[in-house]
Amino acid sequence: MSEQNRFANLLKVAQQKPEIETFEPSTPTADVQTSEHLDIQTSKQPDISTSKAKSSSKDFKRTTVYLTQELHRRLKRASLDKEMEMSDIAEAAIAAWLDEHSDV
Repeated sequence: MSEQNRFANLLKVAQQKPEIETFEPSTPTADVQTSEHLDIQTSKQPDISTSKAKSSSKDFKRTTVYLTQELHRRLKRASLDKEMEMSDIAEAAIAAWLDEHSDV
């Protein structure tokens, strides 16, 4: 089963659970639902405010990294669990590695 299909199935199950709380969106673009049972957060649209802020900021540079499918799946899961963007987790990990290898 593809990762996209698996996520769609999880979302469908989460939407059927009675524990789901629906929050009023803080912005017109946000449509967030959470499920304590599955401990996931989903959104019909990506966090556009953060994504646009980074893409238009001179402080950020977009780059491409290649990850194994398994590592990408784990990163995606962690970003949902921690309610963080995948790029923020990757940035923290890269910064920690560079600090540890300060001779670079």
